Amino acid sequence: MRKTSFFITTLLLISLLAGCNKSNDTRHVYIISTNDIHASIDAMPKLATIVREYEAKGTVILVDAGDRVTGNAYVDDAIAPGLPIIELMNEVGYDVATLGNHEFDKGRDVLYAMLEASDFEWVCSNMTDLTGDTRIKPYTSITAEGVDICFAGVVDTDGGGRPLGGDRSYVDFSFTPDCDTAYELSAMLPESDFVVLLSHMGLDNDRRLAERLPVYDWIAGGHSHDIYGGQINDTYISQNNKNLRYVTIADIAVCDEEVVHVAYTQLNTADVAADDRIAAMVAELKLSDPELNTVETVVTSPATKEGVSNFTIAALATYPYPEDFVPEITIYHYGGIRLDGFDEGDLKRVDILNNDPFLSTIYIGEMTPREIEQFIIDKYNNGTPENVDKESHYPYFRSDLEYTIILSEEPAESPDAIGIKHNLAPRKYRVAMCNYVAENYIDKDLVASRLHNTGITVREAMLRYARSFTEGYMPDNKCYQDEVRASEQK
Repeated sequence: MRKTSFFITTLLLISLLAGCNKSNDTRHVYIISTNDIHASIDAMPKLATIVREYEAKGTVILVDAGDRVTGNAYVDDAIAPGLPIIELMNEVGYDVATLGNHEFDKGRDVLYAMLEASDFEWVCSNMTDLTGDTRIKPYTSITAEGVDICFAGVVDTDGGGRPLGGDRSYVDFSFTPDCDTAYELSAMLPESDFVVLLSHMGLDNDRRLAERLPVYDWIAGGHSHDIYGGQINDTYISQNNKNLRYVTIADIAVCDEEVVHVAYTQLNTADVAADDRIAAMVAELKLSDPELNTVETVVTSPATKEGVSNFTIAALATYPYPEDFVPEITIYHYGGIRLDGFDEGDLKRVDILNNDPFLSTIYIGEMTPREIEQFIIDKYNNGTPENVDKESHYPYFRSDLEYTIILSEEPAESPDAIGIKHNLAPRKYRVAMCNYVAENYIDKDLVASRLHNTGITVREAMLRYARSFTEGYMPDNKCYQDEVRASEQK
């Protein structure tokens, strides 16, 4: 509801509710929000059950705050990438969605193919298609039970003025700052009874926006994978982690075509029963490509995310590169490790591909210890209190090089890391890393002069590494990087 027209006193609210109860005329609109689905097809049957249960009680509007793809090879590696999750979303009954940074991963053509296949609307206020396509609007409105509900959208600009991801994903687009654009848009929206921002700019930015008193009743957020529900000023903010582990439901009570009350519930989907029809669709989808179900090795004990990280690093370190190049140091970014672990038992091709849904390639070359230290420290210290880098201030780069980040004596806002302790001698070392590290964190002149892209995919290296364990793979779950205050060094 627009704040300029919806200051209702407690007495009036009680009166309206009493009148509705007396006439038995209270109706309910349930807005169910999801975010960061990341192609989690196995969770869609549970979401379908939730939608059906709320449809039995009132009108349901189902919305998503971005990142519907990138995380499951059954979706990302389909003949038509992304379309399997869109088909499931259509069946479950989505109405509105905004863009996440991963919607851009495979470029403009794939993005618009997903849009064309959608039975729901896409909204985003801070993206411009440089080819002139205007199918993605800043906002849309839905009338339900006689009240007008406006849905606006915004995507993050964490990647230096555009969403996170590789530069190649964004050549056809331009972006305006996420938080500022969402704030400015709020003053230009049509008069509505309830206003929702589908935000893919992260919880910290959602909070900053709410503190500026925009005309949003609810910021249904995503991107930072937080679990959150709370109010700042007159704006409610929610976020549901990722992979449909949670959903948030806004219960909007309507009487005589006026919103009289709103209540929010965050629901854990773990114990929700699966909808049989959607479960059958998922099962059929999984059987459509038998190659993805090939067993590549057997995991002899469970792997943590650190174990998956070490598996990935070892795969790059042991690959037989041309000209007998053997890396001495292998580096990977923790954000690129997409699995939280491996279960004990069969490790299928689909599991390995899901660990790198980005089709990353491998760079090799030479770097000095100082050059390695520099980009690690720069990343650790990146961001300010006003523009926080959620992937800074911890050892973001995992490696087979053991190192400790040395922090200043007193915690500081920026910078905090002042050095790195390791056992490297002052010479050049042969290095291997994924293209995301080389292209986003290392000096471009250095990359151009001493690193080169082999074109070998991380997936290819991981599959080869898994197949090398004919009698089973024992994960290494140790983390070889840490941080310590300068005064605490041993």
